[in-house]
Amino acid sequence: MTADDGDLSRLLSEHRSTMVTIIAVVLATDAAVVIRSVHRASLPISGQLVAAAVIIAAATVVVVLDTGKPIHEYAAAFVASSGAIATFIANDQVAAELRAHTSVWIAYTAGSALAMLVLRGRNLLAWSGTAATWFAIVLAAGGEPTAYVQAVVPLVNVAIAAAFAAIMRPTLRSLHLLEIESTARAVKQARLDAQNAERKRQLNRLDRRARPMLERIAAAVPFDPEEREECRLLEAELRDELRAPQLSTPELLAAARAARQRGVEVMLLDDGGLDAASPLLSTRVRHLATRELDNTQDGHITVRVLPPGRTNLATVLVDEKRGNRRTEIDSAGTVTVTLDRTAMSHCDDTHPACDILNEPPHVRSLDA
Repeated sequence: MTADDGDLSRLLSEHRSTMVTIIAVVLATDAAVVIRSVHRASLPISGQLVAAAVIIAAATVVVVLDTGKPIHEYAAAFVASSGAIATFIANDQVAAELRAHTSVWIAYTAGSALAMLVLRGRNLLAWSGTAATWFAIVLAAGGEPTAYVQAVVPLVNVAIAAAFAAIMRPTLRSLHLLEIESTARAVKQARLDAQNAERKRQLNRLDRRARPMLERIAAAVPFDPEEREECRLLEAELRDELRAPQLSTPELLAAARAARQRGVEVMLLDDGGLDAASPLLSTRVRHLATRELDNTQDGHITVRVLPPGRTNLATVLVDEKRGNRRTEIDSAGTVTVTLDRTAMSHCDDTHPACDILNEPPHVRSLDA
């Protein structure tokens, strides 16, 4: 039996206002039974009576407000034992109520709490509490025959609640399955809405940036060399934004465009490693990539964000005439630069590796 099969909390509702209303109605009914029984038996308002009533009231509140599904075992054990405990506290009143031919109020009030305990998915404890309450009332009454009948009241309440739960459980199971299906549909619809929104955003961006050039192409108007270069740069930028969305910041795209204008072959790749990275670390990766793009004068450069779970978060590979260098940044934010001998032999004040060489803990040579 799963929590949702055994716990009929939906009948009691999970709305706070409804729970308060249920508690108020049950406690008001219990109070009316207590007042009627005490009045007809001419019993004084003693400390034992108040203590017993408080225990039953506390059990009623706990069985409704407990957040477990089903109700937590410790809370259920308290509710199940409340009737017997209250009877032993006010045991002298049971015989007086029987002699006055009125109802034993503990049996009625404990029966209400035990019935709700069945609805909360603790059948065994509810039946155990019913037996304990029955035994306690019979014992407190000194074995009077009428006590056997009065003590049956919780049994009737629990039996009715059990039958009601058995009838309603399949219906609630179906409602639970419908709720799961509805949630799944809502998630699927939200995903489709997000995809449509992203598609619309991409189309709007493409329309805003590429439409003028596409209209020129459609009109078969000859392009001059500057316009051809602009087409090449625009195509590269659009490709970057699709292949490397986490790297497509205005600063980095501007650096990539400037590098391409200098004749550098630029490739930006994003395999998702920045999705779970902190904003500070993501900013550091973009800053590093921008710096390398600005410092590369020829050859080609590849900026790649690695897949999640790798030791390194991103790498920047530069292959230019002055030599090659590989810059890595790991998940802790540590930057490691690997230079070949050509790069170090040509190191001067204008080479980007010269500043890095001043940080020996983060630099190692391929030939070292």
